Amino acid sequence: MSAGKIDFFLMCILFLSNTTQATRWPWSIVSDTKNNFLVSKKKYTIRSITSLKKSCTSDRVRHLFPEKSLFQITLTEKSLEDVLAHARRKKSIKVHVLLAQADEKTSMEWRFASPQGFILQVADEHSGCSKKTIKMPAVIIKTKSGVLLCNGKRVKGALKLRSVCGYGECNGTAYDGDFFIVLHKEKFLCINQVDLEDYIAAVLRTESWPGWPLEVNKVFAIACRSYVMFKVLEAKRSGRKYHVKNTNAHQTYRGRHDVPMLKMAVAQTRGMVLGFEGKPILAMFDCCCGGVVPAHIADFDFNKAPYLARTYACTHCEQSSLYSWQVSYEHTIFETLLEQYKQDIVRLSDIHVTKKDKAGLVTHVRLKGPKHTTIIPGKKLYSLLKEVKSFHFDVHKKSNKIVFTGRGFGHHIGLCQWGARQMVRDGWDYKSILRFYYPGAYFMHLI
Repeated sequence: MSAGKIDFFLMCILFLSNTTQATRWPWSIVSDTKNNFLVSKKKYTIRSITSLKKSCTSDRVRHLFPEKSLFQITLTEKSLEDVLAHARRKKSIKVHVLLAQADEKTSMEWRFASPQGFILQVADEHSGCSKKTIKMPAVIIKTKSGVLLCNGKRVKGALKLRSVCGYGECNGTAYDGDFFIVLHKEKFLCINQVDLEDYIAAVLRTESWPGWPLEVNKVFAIACRSYVMFKVLEAKRSGRKYHVKNTNAHQTYRGRHDVPMLKMAVAQTRGMVLGFEGKPILAMFDCCCGGVVPAHIADFDFNKAPYLARTYACTHCEQSSLYSWQVSYEHTIFETLLEQYKQDIVRLSDIHVTKKDKAGLVTHVRLKGPKHTTIIPGKKLYSLLKEVKSFHFDVHKKSNKIVFTGRGFGHHIGLCQWGARQMVRDGWDYKSILRFYYPGAYFMHLI
């Protein structure tokens, strides 16, 4: 049979396969042309549809990721999405969260547990290279008199605990990622290394408000992601071993959860941050700004963060119960809280605000005694009184009580959470809200 007839015969088979059982036909005819200097030959191969799809997927993966060593996984018919997800995990940014610390004089205990145990690595204290790897079902780390003990045995060097199943517990709280115990500046640090997006999802549970809608949580996700990325770069410049603390000194972080709404907000804004001059911004936020104009605050260096110098007030939080507040203290209890100043005034007879900045935030307060008076910073007084919600307040003595009246809840800089909530009610989208609170910043993608 001539070559022309063979071609005609194969074309007929292919035509029938496409017209009779197009959706079920299990085979496909593939042309493979090989050329050389003298002759061109066509070679036909009959392959299954499944095999062809695997080959096409492999070709696309090799085109996207030409390095053979980058991925060592088995491809399936629908695995391209899996490969891309794997790629994101391989290249994902890790956040180092300080969970606890202990100096050489403090005794501390950290109990780690995981369903499938840990791979424990002990690093050499000089080179940093791993010198021992052990699998353990549970680990107890203790610090005592400057000595590090792991399950009762002394350890010299840093420890890494990698959970086999991807998450583990530290003192009863579950966290995604791995754990490190390192000695830095004469302190033992307990650090959770977690994927950036998992960290943001965890932070939303504590920094957002229960029951708030998806759109406002997308606002918070981008703000929190921008903030922590600013801190990651800051830590690299300073040589700090951790990026952020797990307290409200940075962003409150209490481990993993399964709240679908919060994870959806993170997924829909994945890798998105606010930037300024090509870097993530210090995206500060508070609960309720109380209508304070941030640019008028005196003791903040806006030259380092001009996107926080908002020159107009937020009026969206006026309906919040936190916008205005009042709190009172019994005279005797208030004196107890100011114990450190008792030697200056002996007994408190009166209290007044003596100075505020242009934004209305208290800078100085006068404590008056029977014979002497003393002036203390407004922020110092705020730090001593847990019930006082912000720096925007007035105070006076009324009968046997000390009464504070004020506005807002927090430091009055950056995003106002209750303002953002009302803006969503009024029809604003998450990008417009972020532009309102961080003027001059723009959107960037990390990956």
